[in-house]
Amino acid sequence: LRILRDGAEQEYAITRDIIQVASVRGTMVEGTTIGYIRIGSFAEHTGEEFKQELSALEAQDMKGLILDLRQNPGGLITSCVKVANEVVPKGTIVSVVERDGSKEEYTSSLEAPKYPIVVLIDGNSASASEILSGALQDTGAATLVGTTSYGKGSVQMVLPLLHDDGVKLTIAKYYTPNGRSIDGTGITPDVEVGFSPGDTQDVQLEKAEEVMEEKLAQ
Repeated sequence: LRILRDGAEQEYAITRDIIQVASVRGTMVEGTTIGYIRIGSFAEHTGEEFKQELSALEAQDMKGLILDLRQNPGGLITSCVKVANEVVPKGTIVSVVERDGSKEEYTSSLEAPKYPIVVLIDGNSASASEILSGALQDTGAATLVGTTSYGKGSVQMVLPLLHDDGVKLTIAKYYTPNGRSIDGTGITPDVEVGFSPGDTQDVQLEKAEEVMEEKLAQ
C-alpha cells in the first residue's frame, strides 16, 4: 500500500488477518482497592477475557468489583453464562421458557462470590447484560446502580420466505432466578441515578464507587 503523507510517498506491506476486538477491559480505581471491569458486549471470547481481567485485578489486591454493563446490547448467552459463573452464586442464572412451556435452565457452579459487587446499568443495557444483572440482583450478589435497562428478554428466530424475505418469530422468553420476565420491563436498579450527555463527570460511576466503599466498610 503506497501512502502519500506530507508530500512524501512511502510503501507499507499489509497483512490480511483476523482481528479480534476485545469486549472486556479492566482497571483498578485509582487510590482504592476497588476493581472496575467494563463489558461492551457478550462476544465469542468474552468469558475468557473476563476471567483474565478478573485474575489481573485480583493480583492487584482487589477487594470489591464494579461491573459496568452500560451501553451493552447483549450478545451470546453462552458467553454471558461463562461470565456469570465467575460472579453469580451457585444456582439458576437464567431460565429460557419456550412457547410450549418447556424450560431450559442455565446454572452457576460458583460456591459464593469472593467479594462485594456493584453493577452499572442503563437504558441501553439489553438482553444478555440484563440476564447477568438480573441474576446478580436476584441472588443478592450485587447492588445495581443506574437507570432501568432496555427490556429485551425474548428469543427470536428468522423463518426464511420467498424473494429474500423473512419473518422474525419470538420462540422463547428469558426469566431471572426469581422468575421475573425481563421482556418489556427491564431490570430496575437498586439505586436510581440518571446520567445525561451534558454531565461533565460520570455521576453513575461515582455513585457506584460510593456504594462500594460503604460495602467494604461494613
